[in-house]
Amino acid sequence: MKRSSFGILAAVLASLAGTAARAEGVVFRFSGALYADDKKVKLRAPEGVGCADDRVVVADSGNARLVVYRLSEGGVVSPGNPVKVDAMKYPTRVVLDGSKTAWFLDRKERKIGRVAADGAFKGWLVPKDVPGFLPTSFVLAKGGGVLALDGSGRAVLDVGEDGAVARRLPLPEGQFTDLAVDAAGTIFTIDAVTATVFTAGKGDAAFKALTKSLKESMSFPIQLVSNERGRFYVVDQNGMGVVVLGNDGSYQGRQLTLGWSEGNLYYPSQLCVTGKGLAAIADRGNHRVQVFTTVE
Repeated sequence: MKRSSFGILAAVLASLAGTAARAEGVVFRFSGALYADDKKVKLRAPEGVGCADDRVVVADSGNARLVVYRLSEGGVVSPGNPVKVDAMKYPTRVVLDGSKTAWFLDRKERKIGRVAADGAFKGWLVPKDVPGFLPTSFVLAKGGGVLALDGSGRAVLDVGEDGAVARRLPLPEGQFTDLAVDAAGTIFTIDAVTATVFTAGKGDAAFKALTKSLKESMSFPIQLVSNERGRFYVVDQNGMGVVVLGNDGSYQGRQLTLGWSEGNLYYPSQLCVTGKGLAAIADRGNHRVQVFTTVE
């Protein structure tokens, strides 16, 4: 990175960090980092990571594969087992369901796929009667299937495992990068340009703003994650950190910052949280995934 560019970036990060040095009641404590699989093949620009209480699955984007790590108490992980299928070209997001099936978004294929716990490819999810479907992000729906951001149709689609579309919610104007769903089935999505969170309940026909613009607190929000305690974690890609919001969208501070040493981030992408409070972050620019314990 050129010195002038680094100076500009550092100034931006300093202004963001100035709003709050740490999140109110939430602390990320470094636990470990994942750099390679069990054959010492290094991760290459991993953009995605999915969590369960007993495992972490990394979307090793640059190597066109998934890597499965076993997780134990305290965030200790075993050497990673690589999973590669012919259909997978560039996985970027990964989410685990209750059967340990890994659902992944493939940026090159522009599709959402599934890989079983035994490594078998279970096919693509193809929405019915949705021509030009272009998924840019997704989460698992409470009733099965997924909620997907359709970049082509500018909407959130509720797609069953059979491809049937149960619901379509049009998006407001903006550049939406991710979505989340809470235990009640309320959907949240975030506009990266204005850093505004929008929400839609089960019976709503459209999204409405939950927050005002949070641009003073984040640079480019790329992911929105809901944890089991009602908070949101927002991965601020260009701000090199994680912003914490309350369940009402209130700003509650930041965690982590720019850096190359362990415990710091360089262009992070996806974050996942287990029910036990462990968080894993795909630290794309540093070619690794980092594991943290979250203390509230």
